[in-house]
Amino acid sequence: MTDSSPKFRVVYRGMTEETAQRLLKENVFTNKGFTDTTVNPWNACEPLDDERRDTYHNLMAINLPEGAHGLYVAEQEMIVLQRDLTLKCIGVAMFDSAHIAPDGSPRNLRIFAMEMKS
Repeated sequence: MTDSSPKFRVVYRGMTEETAQRLLKENVFTNKGFTDTTVNPWNACEPLDDERRDTYHNLMAINLPEGAHGLYVAEQEMIVLQRDLTLKCIGVAMFDSAHIAPDGSPRNLRIFAMEMKS
């Protein structure tokens, strides 16, 4: 992170079902542009909440290595990571009825544990 940002070790990124299925098969995610992430897992789920209510929200939990750099936008709880980012999936876990939404109602989560590849 930049010097002015807090030290975050895990950030989150939501993804579509199509991306999740591709990640389950290929085990690697690459983004040629900048990768926006958030420190708040609900912010990563919320954009797809209406279409995901009866299934799983797919969420990347990205472990940032020591010394990782990015742009921290405090007002949006967002960290923008560098271009040409490649992430490797090191595990997947499913949680039924997780209380992550601000309204207190449960959501089903499928979390992909991700590490940055060098």
